[in-house]
Amino acid sequence: MHLAVCDDNIADRKQMERLLGRESDRRLNTTGVLYVDSFGNRSAILSTPMIYDGLFMDMVEDGCNAAEIARELRNAGNTLPIVFCCSKINYREETDLPDNCFFMDKPIQPAELTEVVETLLTIKNSQEKRMEFRTDTEAFYLTEEEIMYAYPDDRYVRIHLANGGNRECVANMLNFSATLGFDIDYSARGTTKLDLGFIRVSESGLLAMIGCSAVINLKYVDKVSAFHLTMTDGHKIKIAPSSKKALRQMAAEMKE
Repeated sequence: MHLAVCDDNIADRKQMERLLGRESDRRLNTTGVLYVDSFGNRSAILSTPMIYDGLFMDMVEDGCNAAEIARELRNAGNTLPIVFCCSKINYREETDLPDNCFFMDKPIQPAELTEVVETLLTIKNSQEKRMEFRTDTEAFYLTEEEIMYAYPDDRYVRIHLANGGNRECVANMLNFSATLGFDIDYSARGTTKLDLGFIRVSESGLLAMIGCSAVINLKYVDKVSAFHLTMTDGHKIKIAPSSKKALRQMAAEMKE
């Protein structure tokens, strides 16, 4: 599990790192290692590209406290659990806090920390994996279920969402597909747009990668012909005749 500590009090930050390190040692042969990154300012935690499984935070910087930072994280689409570590500020008294928040009092007690880590593990194991993509200016997060289809366009990948929305990320198609969890061998077949007959399927079986020209959600395939498949919104994607049968079968199985 990957955790972040964000505290502008260096002594408190180092103490939390030590406590989480000891907690990690105790869990080595059970729930696994706790990987901990540490931040000391607002801009660092807001700009980090990594998706954490939990954030321990107590910040007072230029009049912006941890509650305001938490709201900014939510507005950016980050749904990670946030543990407010209360000291000078009792974050329990803040209004309009985002959901999925927890509270601890400083000085942190090891037994209480163990309970909170257990809660974070339970949340992590119950959540659908959210993947991070980046625009020129920000990060956003999607699950496999939220993607209807995606295709490359110059230096971007255009993503059409199941809810009818659209996003774009700065990536080539191979890097985008690797983020989705596809096994990409850059020396193998299926790494060019023309190789439409090479079909990869994600580990979940929900997404299919058609050569290097598109990624589709099999749940939203409307029909498959010899040279195209049509998504439920009418968008057509080129395929090779040799892959027609397999794609039709996979789409039918996904809808059962």
